[in-house]
Amino acid sequence: MSEIAAETLREETKVLAFDLWDTLLDREATLVPALQALLDDHGSDYDPEVLLRRYLAMHFRDSMIDSLIPGPHTPFKEISRRALAYRLEQIGLDVPDEAVRAVIRQWKTLEPYSDVDAALDRLSEEYELVGLSNGDPDMLEAVRPNFETELDGVVSVAEAGAYKPHRASYDLTCEALDVAPHEVAFVTAHTFDLVGARAVGMRGAFLNRHENPYGGWTHRPDITVPDTEALADALAPRGTATE
Repeated sequence: MSEIAAETLREETKVLAFDLWDTLLDREATLVPALQALLDDHGSDYDPEVLLRRYLAMHFRDSMIDSLIPGPHTPFKEISRRALAYRLEQIGLDVPDEAVRAVIRQWKTLEPYSDVDAALDRLSEEYELVGLSNGDPDMLEAVRPNFETELDGVVSVAEAGAYKPHRASYDLTCEALDVAPHEVAFVTAHTFDLVGARAVGMRGAFLNRHENPYGGWTHRPDITVPDTEALADALAPRGTATE
């Protein structure tokens, strides 16, 4: 990680805008057991971790389609319900709609990764902390109390009418917080939405929890860190970072 890049971020950043799902909140810890229980209830030995990956891939594909076609924004929960129902049908399971919806409701119960709360506490001394998420507004309000350090706000792409990486949600964040794009550092565990943030002029931190390559995009992160503790080490005010 370049110390020059970190210093630039410390000097210019006013807002840290965090992706929530899989960046701050642990999806697998909640959704894998929920899918395992659903599979058990329907007599299937299908691997719940594989099902989760395929379900999320379908969800991602469908959210991108929704952002490209004319018409109203489809809520996250509905995109997710369709995606999971499709994958279950694809593996030959006849699952009632209410059972599918019960899994989707688990998104509202996600808890932070173990490194998150202490790191947010340190970062809150210097920056405004907001969530910028593809989740629906009610989903974001439901998970806010799960953080020990209160977020200063949350921005749902539903308010912008398109999913990340469409620029509408990034522009809305800047407008809502009255900041220029370069005064926002977007933090995410995913390449796709960091590319979107960088493309509109935001700074970017790739929080690479899963040790994945970033890919060949020309829009590169300013810094790459393994978790939020390392992010706080890089960006917290001088004197508060760990030695």
